[in-house]
Amino acid sequence: MLDCHPQTLRMYEREGLIEPSRSASGVRMYCDADIELLQRIQRFTQELGVNLAGVAIILRLLEQIEDMQGEIDRMRAYIQQGPKALGPGRTRPRGRRIEVRIEEAREVDN
Repeated sequence: MLDCHPQTLRMYEREGLIEPSRSASGVRMYCDADIELLQRIQRFTQELGVNLAGVAIILRLLEQIEDMQGEIDRMRAYIQQGPKALGPGRTRPRGRRIEVRIEEAREVDN
């Protein structure tokens, strides 16, 4: 399916790039997500010439980007809710209110 030598798969596993599940007898089992990850690793190493240490860094950065994008999406949703996010009947706390009066200056007779 991947046209990949079994030793290469073992090396990817040793390097911590992939973690396939195993059967009761210890046979490695790869799910669709594992296959997609292996294809991505192959593209980095074969087409782009990235070494395995570089692949590990790239994969970690891509994961962080996905996590941050999720956080951004949650924040956008929260902002769009506005005051409704605080719950029914609640409003945002406001600062103290200060009343300032400005009166005209009058001359005082001595």
